[in-house]
Amino acid sequence: AFDLVVVPAHDQLTGPNVLTTRGSLHRVTRARLDAAAADFAAQLADLPRPLVTVLIGGPNSAYRMTPEIIERLCAGLRELAVTSGAGFAVTASRRTGDENIAALRRGLAAVPHHLWDGQGEGENPYFGYLGLADAIIVTGDSVNMVTEACAAAKPVYVYDLPGGSAKFDRFHAAMLACQAVRKFVPGKVRQLESWTLPDIDDTGMVAAAVQRLLAARGKGQAIDG
Repeated sequence: AFDLVVVPAHDQLTGPNVLTTRGSLHRVTRARLDAAAADFAAQLADLPRPLVTVLIGGPNSAYRMTPEIIERLCAGLRELAVTSGAGFAVTASRRTGDENIAALRRGLAAVPHHLWDGQGEGENPYFGYLGLADAIIVTGDSVNMVTEACAAAKPVYVYDLPGGSAKFDRFHAAMLACQAVRKFVPGKVRQLESWTLPDIDDTGMVAAAVQRLLAARGKGQAIDG
């Protein structure tokens, strides 16, 4: 039997050796974000503030993403640019697809933005964009992306995609309930809000649990968190 099993709460697995997390484990740390922000600050210096980082996922077994869905998102971003003066740092994923990236380019052409489509040369600015953001908008198709956005300790808005599953629904409901995120509804979010964010550090929590386990079993020195 395993000494410790780490699972997200939306998997609904329980047991004496089970440790549940609210989201996924990830590589986001304050030090990593600060270093990346310093590296990419000049690239985004021409964008107005507030700076909104937009994380675009893609279609998967649970969610659909089409150019029409992207255009609805872009319409909301264009309105937000007018009402709040925001600029946008946008990243796409490997799942986004060429047609959706083309829709992003068309939809954002009239607003100040930088778009990383994953196809150019140079370092991926993902962590830099998270570190520099005043707020974050993320598509709801990825537990990892939502969790990493929340780890940046900025206001996070989730843009719902058509589809879903019981596990995804439980995850999103839990994140909304603890005020880790709010929903981005195009046409309704006209000003960026600020609210008290919960401390979601599941990676640190799991590392501490492993350290305690190793110390209790006398299996060596505590690992780094």
